Amino acid sequence: MLVVACGGVGPGFTLPPVSIPSIPPINIPSGLLPTSSGACTLVTAAEVGGIMGTTPTLTDTSDGCTFTMPNFSTINISVEPNSEISTSKILFGTTAKDTTVAGLAAVTGVFIGQPAVHVQRGSDQLQVLGILTGSDDATVAKLVQIATLAVSRWP
Repeated sequence: MLVVACGGVGPGFTLPPVSIPSIPPINIPSGLLPTSSGACTLVTAAEVGGIMGTTPTLTDTSDGCTFTMPNFSTINISVEPNSEISTSKILFGTTAKDTTVAGLAAVTGVFIGQPAVHVQRGSDQLQVLGILTGSDDATVAKLVQIATLAVSRWP
C-alpha cells in the first residue's frame, strides 16, 4: 500500500529477481587473530596452571577472565576503571596487607573467605581473585605471581 501511494506502482507489478553474488570463505591462518580479549590477554591458561599446579580452562567474558581448575576453584582476573586502593583496603578489612606488584601499589586481602590481589595504576585497578582456592599465605603468594605476570603485560 505504501509503495502504491509513494511510487505509483499499480496492481500486477512484480519486482525483478535480485541476484546477490556469493562471497567465498576467508581462511585466516590460526595464530594471526587473538583468541582472547581484555584481561585474558594478560595471562595464559598455561601460566596460571603452572603457578596453581593444575591445568585450568579459560572463559573470556566482557567482565574479565576466569580460569577454572578441575576441582572447580577459579581465578578471576579483571581490570576495573575508576577504582581506588583505599576502597580495596576497606573491603578486605583487617586482612588487608599493603604490598607492591611490579613496582605498583597493591593490596592483598580476603573478602568473604576468598583471597584477592588488587594492583593500582592511575585510576585503574587490576584485580586477581581466587574463589574456593583457600586463603592461606601460599595461595595469596600464587595470586601475587599471577598479578605480577598480568601487570607486566597490562597495556
